Amino acid sequence: MTLAVAAVVSAASFSPNLANAVSNQEIQQKKNEISNIKSKQSSVQKQMNEADQKIKHLQAEQDKLTQEIKKLDMAVSETSGKIHEKSQQIEETKQNIEVLKQQIAEVQARIEKRNELLKQRVRSLQESGGVISYLDVLLGAQSFSDFIDRISAVTTIFEADKQIIKEQEADKALKKEKEKELTTNLANLERDLKELEQLKQTLNVQISQKEKLMKNLEHQEEELHEEKLALEEEKELLEKQEAAMRSQLQQLIERQKAERARQNTTSNSSSSGAGNVPPITNGAFMRPANGPVTSEFGPRWGKFHYGIDIGKRGSSAPIVAAADGYVFRSYYSDTYGNVVFITHVIDGQLYTTVYAHLESRLVGEGQTVSKGQMIGYMGNTGRSTAAHLHFELHRGPWNAAKSNAVNPRNYINF
Repeated sequence: MTLAVAAVVSAASFSPNLANAVSNQEIQQKKNEISNIKSKQSSVQKQMNEADQKIKHLQAEQDKLTQEIKKLDMAVSETSGKIHEKSQQIEETKQNIEVLKQQIAEVQARIEKRNELLKQRVRSLQESGGVISYLDVLLGAQSFSDFIDRISAVTTIFEADKQIIKEQEADKALKKEKEKELTTNLANLERDLKELEQLKQTLNVQISQKEKLMKNLEHQEEELHEEKLALEEEKELLEKQEAAMRSQLQQLIERQKAERARQNTTSNSSSSGAGNVPPITNGAFMRPANGPVTSEFGPRWGKFHYGIDIGKRGSSAPIVAAADGYVFRSYYSDTYGNVVFITHVIDGQLYTTVYAHLESRLVGEGQTVSKGQMIGYMGNTGRSTAAHLHFELHRGPWNAAKSNAVNPRNYINF
């Protein structure tokens, strides 16, 4: 009757804790949520990096366009200068044309005057009945002196006629040359001015197009900056969300540790092997099992022994976790036998502990364990000659070469 009442009281006292018990599934679910958040953060960061690259590319394109627009502006300025110069030349040429026109008018007047003179000579000849015979003039001399005078007069008249004709031909040629020069110069200037005006229009069109493209690039950059700001907000939100989830996860782990500690205390107090459970000690690590050390860390039988062996004492030898951690492997190995691998993070440093040759395993992969929590019983499985615990401690991850293995005595007082 007494035992029954005690059982009822005991069940009543523990039922609230069991109702609020934290399961490994809850912890794993929270870890999965954190992992999803991390994945989203990674995706957001990737998008931010891509946005940065696009912004840099757009800025480079804008710098390139700025240089091109600057060159075009300089070309327009130079062309405008040439247009102004050509316009001045045209004005000067037009003024020269007026001077040449005056000169041509003067030449034309001389030509017309000579023409009139020549017409008069022709009319005189017609009135005299024909062409003057210079021989008749000479033979009509009354004396030798008159003959000489007549020769001089005839020569003078002849040379005068010849000079008039020569000057007439020269003035006609000059007039023709001046008119041609004026026409050519004016045509060339008008052509150059037209080409420069067309070039200026082309350059202005190119500037307009590039300025339009520049505005488009600036608009795209503005949109990318806005997108990046939105991504930064999302990143900040995800970081805060992750921090909150990690806090929740830590609370779940602490609750689970407390629940398991209570369960272990209850279990150990009612177990016949309670005296074989090693007490939880201060420090990062504790003894994983009670019993004598039967083999040390170091050279052994021509090989290197990467752990410490603890012999079995009594009929039942519980094995406990040396520190808070996470079971990432729990299986049967041909060499280790029943073995449990636990990873720990202590003060930012990763450690790995190995518990081999177990008779049975009480924890599975993916399970979180607390320091001093039972994980199995000492046994003689795998390549073992007697019941014992082979315990390894690695500063870092475990590897087949066991290059990270350290002497457990440097961390635990055996």
